[in-house]
Amino acid sequence: MSELQTYNLPDKCLFDGKGNEIIVWQPDKTYIILGQRDNIEDAVEMESAKSENAVIMQRPSGGHSVVLTQKTIIVSMISYEHDLTAIKSFFYNCNMKIITALQKQNVEGLSIQGISDIVLNGKKIVGSSMYKGKDFLFFHAVVNLAESPKYIAQFLKHPKTEPEYRKNRKHEEFITSLAEQGYDVNVDSFKECLV
Repeated sequence: MSELQTYNLPDKCLFDGKGNEIIVWQPDKTYIILGQRDNIEDAVEMESAKSENAVIMQRPSGGHSVVLTQKTIIVSMISYEHDLTAIKSFFYNCNMKIITALQKQNVEGLSIQGISDIVLNGKKIVGSSMYKGKDFLFFHAVVNLAESPKYIAQFLKHPKTEPEYRKNRKHEEFITSLAEQGYDVNVDSFKECLV
């Protein structure tokens, strides 16, 4: 069985600071990132993970497992000023920053569904999660620029819980990419708009 590695991806550095900050980064390989309460046995298709040499880690934030690849982009934000009890509004504010940055590149029809997914034409293109620290709120999201839903689906088992709008769809039927929806997003412009 693949070993669960300690979470050490680029946004971990935000926990070391004390100011509000946003970083945007792209993975260097394929990662399977378990949610705080997920376990490998229930969440990961191990044969696929091994065959693709995917690195498996567990993040401190909630939600279910996600797949990060070089064709995705990660947006991470931390706030020491936000009301720590207003998690829903922090989720909303962070997601709206992402939506605004995508709208500036003419991506239309975006909406927030479930707790914090960003959806395009009924399919998920952005999944996010939150971690509440002693004096901060931390948010990170994976934006699927151009990764094949079929590639992502091979690594993940169906989650035990799901948002209502998913309607029990398999991963490859539930997620999409901006490229699959006809959008060629300029990564540098997207980063500039957010940061």
